[in-house]
Amino acid sequence: MNAQQANLSAAHSLYVLYETLPETVQREFLTELWLKKRQQLESVATTAPLTAGSRNGVVFGIMEGAFNVPDNFDEPLPEAAENLFYTPTL
Repeated sequence: MNAQQANLSAAHSLYVLYETLPETVQREFLTELWLKKRQQLESVATTAPLTAGSRNGVVFGIMEGAFNVPDNFDEPLPEAAENLFYTPTL
């Protein structure tokens, strides 16, 4: 068994154990896990500020104003256009 398989097996075992816990204990566990991860993320965010070189050259908002999202963006596509996504055979 390689390391990835061992990790998956351990994760599955932990999930099976988690499922046996009462719902209130599950909620408390998830709350603790969420708080711990949040603290870790906040620690990283405050101790390692981004510099121009650390963002791999990505500049957010560089395309602002280059195009407009139409008002009907969330509406379903016409049936003819939707059918172009499906083929009868592969």
